[in-house]
Amino acid sequence: MNLLSWIKSWNRKEAVEVPRLEDFEQQFMGLDVQAVIDAHLAWRKRLEGQILGTSSDELDLSLIMQDNQCVLGKWLYGQAARSTLALHSEYEALREAHRVFHLYAARVVQTLRMRGKEAAQAMLEADFDRLSKDIVFNLFSLVHKERALN
Repeated sequence: MNLLSWIKSWNRKEAVEVPRLEDFEQQFMGLDVQAVIDAHLAWRKRLEGQILGTSSDELDLSLIMQDNQCVLGKWLYGQAARSTLALHSEYEALREAHRVFHLYAARVVQTLRMRGKEAAQAMLEADFDRLSKDIVFNLFSLVHKERALN
């Protein structure tokens, strides 16, 4: 399944299967697109593990909310920011979606610690999948725009 088909078929009420991208979709201007998608979708499992108590990972709020520390963030604020990609509105939409995703993930952890499992699970169910999808969609839009121009 290619990335566009996967985005179109994503149903928030069902388990999200990580797409396996076509060869031509795997790499984009120094970014491993598959690794980015895998990493951001894995956050839901990490957070659910924390909520259910099945994970012993120590999650650091100050690191989670930094959107420039993961692979995508380093690329967005590094190579992509120094290229013509930064001129596209799709770049800014991706950067903003990514920033909001990290802040929301941190809020889920903070909510778990302060208000408990039910409140954190409600947050996860409310907007987390949409925020994950926004990153993937905006990344796809940027890739598509740049490839259409070249």
